[in-house]
Amino acid sequence: MPPKKNFLKPKTKGKQKAQDPQSENDFLDAADDLEQSAGKWRAGDAPKATRFFNKAIDMYNEGLKRFPQSFDLAYNKANLEYIMTEDERIVSHLGNKTALLEETLNSHRFAISLNPTNTDILFNAAQVLTSLADAGLEAGTQAAGKHGARPLLEEAVEIFTKCLESQQQEYAQMQAGIAQAQASGEYQEAWEGERQQPAEPQDEDMETTSGSSEAPGDWATVEEPLTPESILETCTAQLDALTTLLGLYDPATDLASIEKKAQDGLDTATTKVPALIELVDKSPTTKPADEPKTGPTLSIGSMPTEEEATTPRDDAILAAANFQASIAEVQYRSGRATPIAYTEAVERIFSNLVKAAGQATSPDLASMNVQSAYADALMDLASAIANGSEYTIGAPTFAQDIDIQWTALTQAQNILTQLSSAPHSSIFSASRLADVFIARGDTDLFRFRLSLLGHEKPAWVKNRPVLVANAGVFYRGARSYAEKAGVAAVRSTADAKAIVAEILKDMANGSLVAKESWKGKSVDVAKVLEQMAEEGIVGREHVEGVLNLTV
Repeated sequence: MPPKKNFLKPKTKGKQKAQDPQSENDFLDAADDLEQSAGKWRAGDAPKATRFFNKAIDMYNEGLKRFPQSFDLAYNKANLEYIMTEDERIVSHLGNKTALLEETLNSHRFAISLNPTNTDILFNAAQVLTSLADAGLEAGTQAAGKHGARPLLEEAVEIFTKCLESQQQEYAQMQAGIAQAQASGEYQEAWEGERQQPAEPQDEDMETTSGSSEAPGDWATVEEPLTPESILETCTAQLDALTTLLGLYDPATDLASIEKKAQDGLDTATTKVPALIELVDKSPTTKPADEPKTGPTLSIGSMPTEEEATTPRDDAILAAANFQASIAEVQYRSGRATPIAYTEAVERIFSNLVKAAGQATSPDLASMNVQSAYADALMDLASAIANGSEYTIGAPTFAQDIDIQWTALTQAQNILTQLSSAPHSSIFSASRLADVFIARGDTDLFRFRLSLLGHEKPAWVKNRPVLVANAGVFYRGARSYAEKAGVAAVRSTADAKAIVAEILKDMANGSLVAKESWKGKSVDVAKVLEQMAEEGIVGREHVEGVLNLTV
């Protein structure tokens, strides 16, 4: 998301005694200082950082009481609130994330009311909408989460689409102006003159102006130029929201909505993104030198808390692939594609990306994100087939279907194993590794279920005890990484899934005895069981038995 409004502050002649803010700029200055103080403590002392962030919010609120029409104050307040809700280290000290996101959305809507055409605040608001939808999907039941998330994501997609159209128009006009200037010779002359003239020293007391400031000389708004990279970021955000939204539609009743959203997304994925990437490749930007990286390690205690950055180009390519994979899933779920055709589509979408990732001389975050997305697509394939109308033991294609599932899940597990092993594990943050280990547990528990369905192969039956045991190991590993990352919700999910795996293991061994550690976990277990049954990881015939042991 675009950062808070960028302001240029002149150097002060010396440290002066702090005074109560009087002007709009005073409030901006004071809040900015508090944000910087929070940033210094963000990694080492989250509670202290949270206190500084809250003081900054209070400062923005006080400023808005005095200057209720200040877009800069409203924008920066909304931006800071979103930053706080997206940092698990901070949000854990603030309360319910969904309630905080709703408050953040209200702040964005207020800022939009002050400047309805500003694409930065519109884009940020759409980001908040997608985060609010994601939080609802994670916190509520499957049915309730989907019901609440759909309108949020539909609004987000609409805003992202408007921002994208606006950015494209602005960029086209900017390029046309440059071309006209070049044709007339003005562009070159102006550039040469700027390059040859030395910069004149600026008096420290020289005044600058800001459209929203009543005290000139303190702050000046700095507008960043629009680039193909920034437009690619909007493409990525739009495609990510569309990918999630398509999964919430029911092909039986929402086909018209699906087709419209698919058309918009495919235009972005297959036309806009390639055109923008071509512009980026023709005019590459200078990248700063990479920081030295630490060596690989297997220690949870030394996992990086932050991951390296990926480029807008990489992110957009991956978002386009994920969206196209979601289209392939919708085509299967709507009866327009067979399991074989669906499988071939996923392979076709990711083949070149995975091949390029495998050719990297050393693992980096971009290549690992590609592999992770491919594993997700393979797991989605297995889940979609499990929910197919023809997925019954007596169906003529059932043996073929579970064979496709087993192959996809085995391939996914191989990818996930690589991502969670050195040297790859030194690149992912602890939070990402927690997600990877949950996926590894889901994959093996899914294969364990396939080994129980009939038509299974001897090798599947032989591996059955190992699969269910490994699932528990992976879930407990996810719990450890989630604790390290301070991600309470992920830790709770991993813990509940570990209980499910343990119960299913004892059921399979015929040694089922209720354990004290399972008691009182029915709420958490019920939540993950509902999702696991919907995704095909656990058979619905086991749900009631598992729940009864956790009451």
